[in-house]
Amino acid sequence: MSKVRTFSRVYPSYHPRKCEETFFVQKIWESLIQLEEISLSRCCELSRQTGIGNYTMNSIRQVKFDPKHHTVRAGHHFKVGDWFSPRVWSGKPYASKQIIIAPDIQVKKVWDFESDEEEFYLYGTPLLASETLNQIVKNDGLTIPDFFRWFNKPFDGQIICWNENIEY
Repeated sequence: MSKVRTFSRVYPSYHPRKCEETFFVQKIWESLIQLEEISLSRCCELSRQTGIGNYTMNSIRQVKFDPKHHTVRAGHHFKVGDWFSPRVWSGKPYASKQIIIAPDIQVKKVWDFESDEEEFYLYGTPLLASETLNQIVKNDGLTIPDFFRWFNKPFDGQIICWNENIEY
């Protein structure tokens, strides 16, 4: 049985970019296309069905998004081999219907990830100003400033990855 995980279509209210699009759906699609888990035509079909992006084959080829290969989540709810159903809210979070944005995705890797006000840690190892942190941020579909602003308070959770080629 898959667990439901919703992805933000816009930056949260506490973020300086609040209400701007994250493009996480398109970044997840790009990841799944690269992994050959979903076809370009299926992404176009999902775009039409969900109203997200309203992409055609030509527009998807023209607008390239960096892939989002994982998600950072509070808590420790996943292990390798688990499945999740990726979704977004159709409107206001928790007060609207959920939209399934892709087929269920299998978790390939999981890392413990935490932060305090000054530092990020992977399995307890500090990451500030490291190439590993830069890769985590990129693979999560964010920029360094946006990542730091999103996780601007103490955090204890996991990196949940669906790309078996990612290593930290």
